[in-house]
Amino acid sequence: MRDVLLNLTTSLDGFIADLDGGIDWLMPPPEDVPEEYVALMDTVDTLIMGRGTYETSLVLEGGLEVFQGKRVYVFTSNRELAPVAGVEFVHERPETFVARLKAEDGGTIWLFGGGQLATALSDAGLIDEYLIAIQPILLGEGIPLWLSPHSRTLLDGASARVWSDGLVVLRYRRRTTI
Repeated sequence: MRDVLLNLTTSLDGFIADLDGGIDWLMPPPEDVPEEYVALMDTVDTLIMGRGTYETSLVLEGGLEVFQGKRVYVFTSNRELAPVAGVEFVHERPETFVARLKAEDGGTIWLFGGGQLATALSDAGLIDEYLIAIQPILLGEGIPLWLSPHSRTLLDGASARVWSDGLVVLRYRRRTTI
């Protein structure tokens, strides 16, 4: 069974974007990314995300480069999106699709972003690991990582690390026993 890794960045007050969906407040990755993070990312062969995250990633520096060599699934109800090589648009319930994906052979599945998608998959018990980077900024308002209502989820702490630029990275695993 493959793991689903939620790996994204929030502001200190828990927002993944400003009210307009902007992420210009995100700092670029530091030059000295820890080796264990690079090793973890090397296990990823599949990315899943919501349409909003996908469209935002297209305008970032590097754009689709992060997707190269990986299977990419974008959950959307919009059936009018232009086809993109290497990207599959999924029009079914994420919980059903991701449960099937986890049962396939392969590497880590990276939940790349989207609060609605993260909440749905977490509530369904489909996220195995939570790797949340916290930027040293308070936005005051914006798009939250977790939507309400949200199920209580017990996690086991795996690690916490402060990167050289002040970014704090928290890593947790879903608790499988109470």
